[in-house]
Amino acid sequence: MQQYSGFGLLKHSLSYHENWQRVWSNPTPKKHYDVVIIGGGGHGLATAYYLAKEHGITNIAVIEKGYLGGGNTARNTTIVRSNYLW
Repeated sequence: MQQYSGFGLLKHSLSYHENWQRVWSNPTPKKHYDVVIIGGGGHGLATAYYLAKEHGITNIAVIEKGYLGGGNTARNTTIVRSNYLW
């Protein structure tokens, strides 16, 4: 996984983020998940985070038609914590 620094973020932002490495290396869905959450808004991401942190369930799929933290969450929320996105 790539390490991030202030200099690295500045360098990539000046190149319009063209040289970023893919964070998710395998886009092919698995055949089995322990939990499937429909909706990647605030509640869906918080639920996935809670299940992973409090119950150790890490085989979770979050299904979202747009982008994570988008929709009403993006319009009505001041901040979406980054720990919900990774």
